[in-house]
Amino acid sequence: MHLSIFKSVAFITLCLTPFASSAAPFTPKDNAVITKSNSTLSASLSVEEINTLVTNSQYAGQTERLQGLLKTRLAQLYKQTPTSQIGYLYARVLQKEHLFDEAINIANSVLIKEPKHSNSHLLLANILMTQGKFAQAKKHCIALIGQVSTITASTCVLDVQSQHESVLDSYQALVKIINNNQTSLATNHVLSEMSYRLNNYKQALSHLQSVDLVQAPVSLIVLWADIQIALNQPQQVLNTLSVLLPDKGNLEDAILLRLSIAEKKLNKRDKKWQNTMAQRVTLRELRKDSFHASDLAKYYLDVQPNREKALYWAHINWQQAKMNTDEQLLIQAKAMQRDTL
Repeated sequence: MHLSIFKSVAFITLCLTPFASSAAPFTPKDNAVITKSNSTLSASLSVEEINTLVTNSQYAGQTERLQGLLKTRLAQLYKQTPTSQIGYLYARVLQKEHLFDEAINIANSVLIKEPKHSNSHLLLANILMTQGKFAQAKKHCIALIGQVSTITASTCVLDVQSQHESVLDSYQALVKIINNNQTSLATNHVLSEMSYRLNNYKQALSHLQSVDLVQAPVSLIVLWADIQIALNQPQQVLNTLSVLLPDKGNLEDAILLRLSIAEKKLNKRDKKWQNTMAQRVTLRELRKDSFHASDLAKYYLDVQPNREKALYWAHINWQQAKMNTDEQLLIQAKAMQRDTL
């Protein structure tokens, strides 16, 4: 799972989702059939309900639960009535599976019909940034100027810029633009991530001080955990993340991985989280699951050191995503390999 995807989901949801104020939350019944493409539930989902489910998919325990259902229903709707909203939602769901080319084509089709569709510009900016196409990504951020707030557009531009230019310059520029004004969770997320990449961990944590992790997107939860681990506070990670969901089986790989890293750092006799993560890793490897390549690479770097596997999965991840964190993952894996020479 590439976390920039979820940062994008949070950013779009918090700033611009059209149905955010009008759609009633929709949760399928526990016994509902959600795996069959012709299920009653799938066929009955309205665009508003789909929007709510896509929005909810950024939260812990929700990121993959209804992915197949949403993809099937949106494919049907897009074929029948390819409106801008349906196209945008479909592109977002495709993005989550790393089907970037398909997502880009559909989002571009939306912009042909509606050139000022802000959500699609943000989505394309994130996908292109993930692919390392920073100049193209920045153009979509610039297209937001005049359509959204100055802070939202600036956050988009500077987030992209920080990936291939000076992170410090981007961070300082965004702080100056904010000028002590109240900011969205998405902008605080970007500021915290920039601070983390600058190794300024206390400052990174300060940007998240008012965040309720229960209501936060997965990418932000993972960033918070990485900061705590960098500050040598693994017990804080265990105390906080272990109670996020009653059903631990639904925790995302990225969250389980941080729990495993924290548990290992504490040298606990009970290896509950490490054992759970090991089972998840076995499943991912059996499925040759490239969607979770970054998690697998980090697992073999930080939990169960294995130079060959860390490098293998870091390369798989690099084929899909070329942001700063992906580059650092590959560098770390290569450094492990050199240690064996």
